[in-house]
Amino acid sequence: MVKTFVVILFATLSASVGEALLSYGMKRGGQIRLEEPSQWLELVLSIVRSPYVFMGVVFLAIFFFLYLAALSWSDLSFVMPLTAMSYIFAALLAKFFLKEDISWYRWTGTLVITAGIILVALDSGARPSERRGAEHGDTAADKTH
Repeated sequence: MVKTFVVILFATLSASVGEALLSYGMKRGGQIRLEEPSQWLELVLSIVRSPYVFMGVVFLAIFFFLYLAALSWSDLSFVMPLTAMSYIFAALLAKFFLKEDISWYRWTGTLVITAGIILVALDSGARPSERRGAEHGDTAADKTH
């Protein structure tokens, strides 16, 4: 469980940094209007034109692969709520890196999310591999033969 938590911590940090870089890079390039077909190409080209957007995509890819690893070790119902840590990191990056004004409503929402993350992290349920054996009627004695 500790390994999963540490990997999800790094994954959510990567996701938050990626999102902040995407936001910064896209705002520097101006607004995209998706109702205009030519803007779709501009959206795709923004990935290669802006180093901030490109690095944001790289950080989000890191998140994705770390998330896949965590899912291979633990339940979705444990891993997915922990990824909500990215909301905490995103709010902090928005405030201090992007210089956004964050209302007390948003900070309160972030605290509620934090409380939920703590509740999920405190659950020390069995790992998926441990339950699979129990579901098939395997016992410790069966595994020694």
